[in-house]
Amino acid sequence: MRNERAGSRATTPAVQFRIPHSAFRIAVVVLSACTPVTTRPPFAPYPEALHAVINAPPARVTTEAQAWLAAESIAVRHVNARDAFLETAELAGTVKLRVWADPDAPGKSRVTVEAVYRPIEDPSRDPRDLERPTPPGSDGQKLAERLLAALSEKLGVTKY
Repeated sequence: MRNERAGSRATTPAVQFRIPHSAFRIAVVVLSACTPVTTRPPFAPYPEALHAVINAPPARVTTEAQAWLAAESIAVRHVNARDAFLETAELAGTVKLRVWADPDAPGKSRVTVEAVYRPIEDPSRDPRDLERPTPPGSDGQKLAERLLAALSEKLGVTKY
């Protein structure tokens, strides 16, 4: 049948889609809570760095590494337990330790301890470009081995 305007009665009304204001506010809060900002450096550790899987969450590994370094009277330049990263001040003018703790299995961390030295100073270049891994058997490498051994002994280690 037709209506008076020569249209059909079976027209579908336009469906309006509305987002409630409360849902919009929740979305804004959730998206603003997620931040990609990190205090970790933009580079990865050298392949020669020491690795182990420690039986503790990354934040705990970082705080235990900081405590061990403080007990050894080694100054920490930067530490952030949330980002699970630690960097010491320069030891003996050139050697520096860095610790990365990344999540592995639940309750475990893949820990990387890097010992680097800077053979030359060149203010015109990026400091990372001048760094080199410490050679095996050097004091910096031995310190990194002692740190990783202390973390393994205190928190436990997993062998895959």
